[in-house]
Amino acid sequence: MNESWEGFAGRMQRLNPLFELGRGMDVGELKPYVQSILMQVLLTIFYRELNDDDGRKKYDIKNMVEDAIKQMKLLADDKQIERITSGLLYSGKEEYSQPFEALYYDEIRQAWETQVFRYVTMDELYTNLEMGGSIVYKLTEVSQEMIFMSREMAEEFSITIEQLYSMQLIKNGNFRKATRNLDHLISRVNRLMAKEFSFQKEMINNPKILLMEEEMQRADNRAEIEKQFEEEKTHFRTITSMIEKTKRRNEEDDAVQKELHLLQEKVGHTRQLHDRFAKLVIQNISYEMKLKAENPSLFWENSLVSFREHFYENMFMKEGVRSFTEIETVLSPLFSPKNEFILPLEWIWGEQEYDEKQVDDVVVEEEAEESLTHVRVTNWDSVCKAWSYVFQHLQASGEFSLAELSTFPLEVQDLWLEESETIDLWMMFDRKPLKVQVLHRKEEALSDEREILLYKLMNEYPQFQMFEGMKIFTMFDHRAEPILWQRTKITPFKLCIQEAL
Repeated sequence: MNESWEGFAGRMQRLNPLFELGRGMDVGELKPYVQSILMQVLLTIFYRELNDDDGRKKYDIKNMVEDAIKQMKLLADDKQIERITSGLLYSGKEEYSQPFEALYYDEIRQAWETQVFRYVTMDELYTNLEMGGSIVYKLTEVSQEMIFMSREMAEEFSITIEQLYSMQLIKNGNFRKATRNLDHLISRVNRLMAKEFSFQKEMINNPKILLMEEEMQRADNRAEIEKQFEEEKTHFRTITSMIEKTKRRNEEDDAVQKELHLLQEKVGHTRQLHDRFAKLVIQNISYEMKLKAENPSLFWENSLVSFREHFYENMFMKEGVRSFTEIETVLSPLFSPKNEFILPLEWIWGEQEYDEKQVDDVVVEEEAEESLTHVRVTNWDSVCKAWSYVFQHLQASGEFSLAELSTFPLEVQDLWLEESETIDLWMMFDRKPLKVQVLHRKEEALSDEREILLYKLMNEYPQFQMFEGMKIFTMFDHRAEPILWQRTKITPFKLCIQEAL
């Protein structure tokens, strides 16, 4: 058989859950984003599981879905949120609670097989159905595999999270997987140590990098770093204690004893490696403090910029240039300076020749002028007239983008520039959805400027009273470029309207 077929069935069984995630859900305009939303929910469940947080019931997962949608600046109604939640827990109708299925080709049997899987399952440790409690969910191995497939690229797990995950695996009796997970931790510590050695060498050869590498200046929060390392040492002691207790509970099971022995050796090696890494970090922090104490002149900020040091040595020689435009930007002011206009000397002297009486008169006039305060009042007639065109579009099509302003007649565009509140109100509509309830209220009772605008519009233009009871919200298109209009850069969202539920 061709080597490209080797392990094909296993590969597809790992990829199928990812391919099927969110597939077939009827969630309207959220369909392109549903996989990202569900992946974020799986990660949230994963971290809660690691930290022994039992906030993993169905209504908790529903809240996770809602939070993810808000964080991603998307909009969804309760029906869509409920559909996404149920689409993670089971396939098809809720009453059947069916698992998910996907086909894969088995290269050994040369036949199509059906893979059956779930993304979450009941966590027996926290679920107490006998006492009337709700089901607490945890990730299946399928979901964990999906998370770890993305981990190598993202490198998102800290040493502490790796330790917590190992504890969870030991608690669940998965000793072999806990041993493999410590390999991930060893790999991470090795990478961090290599980075720390590299920084130490560069710091010794060129102490001035401490001025540029601000993220490496850790002397000020040394106590916090030492506390973090101490917490990680405590986690290692907890893992060792858990292994000892498990050994005593399984004294007669030789297979378990063998796995625990290998795990214990791996923990010991990882702990030693971690201690060396902690010692190296603290050593570098101490060396950094010593450099600053003994050579303060190295860290004085120069009042003048040196072209050789700041541009040539620290930028061009170290990082290179991506295009000739960068060089031109730096060099052109040196050869083609644009001097600011300077008054001729005789003009300056002329300013000093004055008549004392005239000056006194001028001062009195200025003081009189300053005593008068002018209260600026919003011209709501102008604001309402400008916004009336927006609500005409909302009435006709249900949505409006500020990009359409450039297509309006010039006199309408000018209206949007007469009062600053006209554009300010546009940005206010992006705060949160607004349910229109102004028709039967008094203007003095309205505190939200959006409601004041709608109140005045409805009184001025009776056809807009149809918006009463409706919901006005914004829809953000993350792929769209910012709107440039009248030298103003505006976020590309649309104003939309729909019947309130």
